[in-house]
Amino acid sequence: MRATAPPPRLPEDVETHYDCSIPLGDGHQVPVRIHVPRDLAHDAPTLVWIHGGGYVVGTADEDDALCARIASDIGIGVVSVEYRLAPEHPFPQGLDDCHAVVSALVDAHRAGTLALLGTGKVVIGGGSAGAGLAAAVALRLRDEGRLALAGQILLYPFIDSTLRSPSMTSFADSAIFNAHDAEVCWEHYLGDQRFTPPVYGSPTAATDLSGLPPAYVAAAGADCLHDEAVDYALRMRAAGVSVELHSFADVPHGFTGVAPWTTASRRAIAGVVDAIRRFSGLQEVSPPTPALAAAHEE
Repeated sequence: MRATAPPPRLPEDVETHYDCSIPLGDGHQVPVRIHVPRDLAHDAPTLVWIHGGGYVVGTADEDDALCARIASDIGIGVVSVEYRLAPEHPFPQGLDDCHAVVSALVDAHRAGTLALLGTGKVVIGGGSAGAGLAAAVALRLRDEGRLALAGQILLYPFIDSTLRSPSMTSFADSAIFNAHDAEVCWEHYLGDQRFTPPVYGSPTAATDLSGLPPAYVAAAGADCLHDEAVDYALRMRAAGVSVELHSFADVPHGFTGVAPWTTASRRAIAGVVDAIRRFSGLQEVSPPTPALAAAHEE
């Protein structure tokens, strides 16, 4: 798919820095790509974005177009994480990478290239396994007593290693990503732990979802992962978390990346942009007034 796709068109007002990294305590450096508008405000928020790929494939550059668009549309910095992948680097190594990047942003002492980002609130987000890692980081930070995230963006999250949701059966042969793919990915990432998973490895295993940051959750209607996304959103809401949940009918897993020009994708990304604005305390983009309402006002 990547070989046949045209190169992404990036906004001209956004600069991308490719040679940045965040150190881990064990000496490992986590590569990141930082997208910043040229007129970034000093107190601008930051989005930490985590790419998908079932915890086993994918690279940060696949989401360059999305990250640059968000940076341009909102006027924020976007940090895209090049985390380590299973099976060579199983849980918790990829999670540790993402946690380290977020921690570096929310800690008081920022160093090196991080100085080019704003000092505002931090939002985390991702798609598929990236959403799973984002949810896990949010849980881990809460458990550490660090309520530092302003919000979380979870696009068609891959978060239930037990594969027990109803849609995993009803959409077992779904396009793009199916039940067999899910099983293989969890085997690579968690191994035998996938049957009784650790909370940070499979966020649906968490029994307490209170105290998490506000969330925007998008579920794909024709996706084997649909029901785990809906279940997690509703459980967060029941625990007192502010949640915006959208189920987009008849679209497959990864629809915003596979077909970004479609109506569903445009609606989903517009919702992401507005959610980040809201989480960060910025003004939302108001939709145009419907023609009938405008005529009535006149």
